[in-house]
Amino acid sequence: MTGALRYEWVRIRSIASTYWMSGLAIVLTAGLAVLLASTVSRADFDEPGVDNSVVTNMVILAGGALPTVPVLTAAFMSVLGVLAMGHEYRYGTNKATLCALPDRLAVVAAKVAVLAVWVAGVVATVVVLNTLIASLLMDQVSLGSNSVRPVLAFLLYCEGFAVAGLGLAALFRNQTGAMVAVLVWPFVLEPIIYAVLALVTEATDSDLATLTNFLPAAAGRRTLFDPYSLWAGYGGSIDTWGLGLSFLVFVVGVAAAAAAGAASFISRDA
Repeated sequence: MTGALRYEWVRIRSIASTYWMSGLAIVLTAGLAVLLASTVSRADFDEPGVDNSVVTNMVILAGGALPTVPVLTAAFMSVLGVLAMGHEYRYGTNKATLCALPDRLAVVAAKVAVLAVWVAGVVATVVVLNTLIASLLMDQVSLGSNSVRPVLAFLLYCEGFAVAGLGLAALFRNQTGAMVAVLVWPFVLEPIIYAVLALVTEATDSDLATLTNFLPAAAGRRTLFDPYSLWAGYGGSIDTWGLGLSFLVFVVGVAAAAAAGAASFISRDA
């Protein structure tokens, strides 16, 4: 296992795409934070429960605490996860890797562990930089215990996307296909399913919209909302499960992708 960890640590540090994905995640997220810190204030919200700490969290997460802004860091980390496994198949290094490290389970575990550490470093950089931006540009910054849950959810959300990307790359054995899947599913297909179920529910007065609770990316996205009770369900039009169940659905979805990829990598020929 130690050899696999050393190998993967060298691999992730020696590939230019690692720095491109990480750098873009940090810079673009900081750009969103600057935009929000410069234009958004408590006075822009009429909803009860939105105070200065909530607005501060919006800036720190670059809009992640709101339901309408995509989490760019998660998107880039999902691509980084795809590359962690996809490069092995694109450049044909998978056979050399398994010759040097025959224990396939150790190879997968090392990739997940090193990827998780790298993603945590990127997320920490994003949070620290955005907090500095909030402190410099906002009139009334409010930091406290209210920020802990959204920030931890932001970290876990990005980690989940990265691990799901790795799992899909191992399952598909194709870097491009895995990249399309890990981006299209949460950012295209789930919103379409969500919108269709909401429209059908409104037209037929049924409970079909509750099925949206089983969409893993949307469930994970809700855990970032602050306050959760206000933004989840988009104004109360959909009966949304609570934080605990939403987090569980997201974890199960990520675990399913990771388990399928690991099983494929371990059982199939190189």
